[in-house]
Amino acid sequence: METRKLQEVGGGTFTVSIPKGWATTQGLEEGMDLRLYTHHDGSLLVRSSDADGGCLDEVTVDIDVDGPAAVRRTIRTAHAAGFETIVLHPAGSFTEAERKAAQATVRELVGTDIVAESETAITIGHLLDASSVSVRQSTVQLQYVAVSLHEDAIEAFLDADDDGHARIRGRADEARRSAEMITRHFSRSLVSHAELDVLDVSRPELFGYYATAERLETVVDRSVRVAGLAEELPEPVPESAAADVRSAADDIGHAVDDAVSALLGADTAKARRARERCDAAVERIDAVERTLFDGSSVESVPTAVALSSALDHLRRTAACGRTVADTAAQAAIRAENLDV
Repeated sequence: METRKLQEVGGGTFTVSIPKGWATTQGLEEGMDLRLYTHHDGSLLVRSSDADGGCLDEVTVDIDVDGPAAVRRTIRTAHAAGFETIVLHPAGSFTEAERKAAQATVRELVGTDIVAESETAITIGHLLDASSVSVRQSTVQLQYVAVSLHEDAIEAFLDADDDGHARIRGRADEARRSAEMITRHFSRSLVSHAELDVLDVSRPELFGYYATAERLETVVDRSVRVAGLAEELPEPVPESAAADVRSAADDIGHAVDDAVSALLGADTAKARRARERCDAAVERIDAVERTLFDGSSVESVPTAVALSSALDHLRRTAACGRTVADTAAQAAIRAENLDV
């Protein structure tokens, strides 16, 4: 880094000199037009070409692996990377199954649609203007869905509700869409400063939302798995064990909720309490699991096995809560000490 003094020239114009070595390295020459970008975070970007985000306008992807799974994976990957238009080309021509997979995947993504289609190409466009998106509100929505699914999954499991799995799995798609949209905008911000301005967030804020969305998506995945374990239960979990599991799960759900709220509110104290609550809940989970081995709480072997798996999923959910709490604490400390 070098420092330069800002100087005023005639007509009220300011100038700043650029080190000759920098200019030579970047291929800058006398008389060349430069593009100046100002951003909400106070930075001033100088570029010799209009490259800010332009490379994300369109991408063409050759799919060299046949099958619907390859189509779905390619669409989600390109969408998450932040491209506005995605053109898919198969090795030969699209099969009917591949075409249906593309249509189904596009329906699952927020703001996308198939804008052109032929035997040898499918063009997908992202039609949602970033100016109409609130990443913060998307995080709040994801927070609500993740916590409520966690609570519902525990009740479905403890009650041996076979129908709970399908119901919770359907609602999980809503959370996944929110998480994928946040990931998309974060990916675009790594290339385009303009993305941050349109979203009206700083890069540290957007990273916090992205990191939290990843963990909340894991919470949702664990909830779906817990609900699925209900199908392995011959009968509801005995109340002697269910009460302890429900108590620990409630604490974990509240801790995850508080951790996200701490991030949104830059609250260091709430983040610390959320982490401590997760740690305490895991200790109770460990205590419940010990009773499974001595047979004092559950006599049925299938019930004990399913309950052990559910407890492991709860531990992983608690780990997500701790991670979000740590992210919130870092964001709060940064906000208190840095102007970002």
